[in-house]
Order: sequence, then C-alpha cells, then structure tokens
Amino acid sequence: MFIAEPEKYPSAIKGYSGGVLSSVAEIQSLRPLVRRSLLQNDILRDPEYFLASVSEGWTPRVVAVRRGSELAGVVCAKERTLRGFRLGVVYADLTFGSTLFGDPLEQRDTFLVALETLLASAGTRGIRLRVRRRSPELAAIRKLLASSRLETHFTRVKDHVSLPLPGSYEQLLLSFGYTTRHNFRYYRRRFETAGHVYLDNVSLDDVRSAAFYLEPKCSKPGQPHSIDRLLKMTATADRPLAVGLKHRNGEWLSIICGAYSREAAVLLLQLNNDREFPRDSLSVVLRGYLIESLIRQGMKEFIIWAGTGGPLSRYVTQIPTLGIYLDSPEYKWRLVRGLVSKVGPWLPRQLKEDASWIAPFSLKPREH
Repeated sequence: MFIAEPEKYPSAIKGYSGGVLSSVAEIQSLRPLVRRSLLQNDILRDPEYFLASVSEGWTPRVVAVRRGSELAGVVCAKERTLRGFRLGVVYADLTFGSTLFGDPLEQRDTFLVALETLLASAGTRGIRLRVRRRSPELAAIRKLLASSRLETHFTRVKDHVSLPLPGSYEQLLLSFGYTTRHNFRYYRRRFETAGHVYLDNVSLDDVRSAAFYLEPKCSKPGQPHSIDRLLKMTATADRPLAVGLKHRNGEWLSIICGAYSREAAVLLLQLNNDREFPRDSLSVVLRGYLIESLIRQGMKEFIIWAGTGGPLSRYVTQIPTLGIYLDSPEYKWRLVRGLVSKVGPWLPRQLKEDASWIAPFSLKPREH
C-alpha cells in the first residue's frame, strides 16, 4: 500500500516530525491506518469524512505526525481561500478530537507537533481552532503559547450540542417540561391520524432527491452548497443516518440525514416543508420518531451538528468548546487584523463572514 510522504518539518520535540498533506490522494492514503486505529464507526475522525466536508473556498491542510517511522497522529485542517487566493488562515474543528494514536500521555506533544508543522508551513499566517476544554489539544496550545510570541484570542463557542438518551423513550419525554412533552405526543398523534408515514433507513439517493425537493419549502432554507456538503458527509459513513416523513400522497414532508458514531447518532441536516405545513411541527414529529428509534438501538447520545432551536434547545447540553485564534506577530499581518477588527461589524453580510476568519469581531466565523 502506498502511503504519501509529505514534506517534513522536524520538531523541537525529540523524535517527532510532521508533514502537511494537501492532495486528496495523499490524504486518502492515510485512511487505512486511521481506520485500523480507531473504534468502529468513529466517522467523525475519518479522513474521507473530512474530505467530504471541504467545500468551495477551502483547501485541505492535513498534518501527519510521525514519531520515528510510526504514524503518531493525524490532524485534519483546511485553509481558507478567497477567489482562488490563499488567505493564509488554517481552520480545524477539533470539538470531537483529533486522531492521536499511542500513549495518551503523549497526545499533547503529538498535537503540539501538528501545530508547529502548520505554523512552519509556507504561507500560514494564522490558525483558527475549536477545541474542547480539558482536552490534550488545549493542553498543547497552552504549551505552545508558553514558548512562542503568537498573538492569541480565546472565546467560548456555542455550536454542536448533545442530548443524552435514557433507557426508554417514555423516560425522555418525562424529563421534558409539560408543554414540550405534550407537543411531542400531540403532533405525532395528529401526523399518524392524517395517514402520513415515517420512513426509517431511507436510501442515500432518496435522501438527496428529498433534500433538494424540500430546500425551497423550508421557512429557513440553507445554502445549496452547504446542503450538498452535508449530504456528501453523510454518504461517507459506514452507517449513514437517514430518516424521513412522507405525506399520505407520497410527497416528502421532512428529511434528516447524518451518521452513526460508536454509541452516538449525529444529525447533520434536517429539512422540513414548513412553508406548506406551518402548523404541523414536522421537525418535532421526525425528531421524536428518530430519537425513539435511537433509544431502541441502544444509542447513548444524540448529537446535533451546529446546534438546535425550538423545544429541544432547553434540554440539550452545549458541548464545551473554545474558539482560538493563533496569529503570527508579523507587522503587516497585525495591521491587517487590526483594520478588519474595526471595520468588520459594518461590512456586508458575506464580507463579514470572510473577514471574521482574519480577526474576531461580533460575527463568529462559520464553517462552510
């Protein structure tokens, strides 16, 4: 089997080196090693899953860290581009951890080498990270800052959320407040009385056709490129999650897709026809069916990617995450960031999202 050999950056930590991989083929060559080292169905750390998440405006920057000749870790990151030009800003969402092998006591140093490698790679001006508190990734960042002149900014991030699942669906309903519990029961009964249908194990082809049918019928439609990205991420899973609701006449009412990861299910995308059925609480109905199914399967956690609104927002737990900016102290880059911080809040919406990757202001950067 061919394993790509990236350009190496020796580390100050004895015995370690790192290299940055940017081509799809190079990154895919790591997949067999990563898959053998991870627990079954840990899709959130799969290189193929990461590649599916890299949409237009991003370029992969995956770091392979070695200790001697052995692979010690893989950190999946990507660089922001604007109209084909490199911005010099690299982003990694490590809410669910990076792929660090070997002794847990050495994971901090493995991730530290990955950070050093990214900072040393040509053209990198800054790194944007999302990491869990009390994680080896955060420990590595603190160690790096103790011995560097990097400029930093820390902020609390509210993004992915988790709903712990009890032993039965009835237990879950009883943990809700009266109104939420009533709504989950009432709207499902009404849905069934009307003769509509819940579908489990929807095929990926049907998920795709349903998503693009429902997108214009959502009261808050997503961006088409974002929907396509989330569908591609779903398709990489060994066990894709795909369920839906159909009207009694056969038309799609709602769709959910995502992936199973060990003892958790991850909801990536939900689309509902709430323009034509605004009083049917389609989101509540489909999530109720899905959660009941997850509990029957023995799942312990329901993760909702990028958070949730509505009734479940009162019962989910925010995954404790920090957003971190690490920036070169180079004078010109400092001037650019200072200017962006001042003008950012007054920029048009699209420019705000691009500018927020350069420097922090009121709009948090969103992954696209």
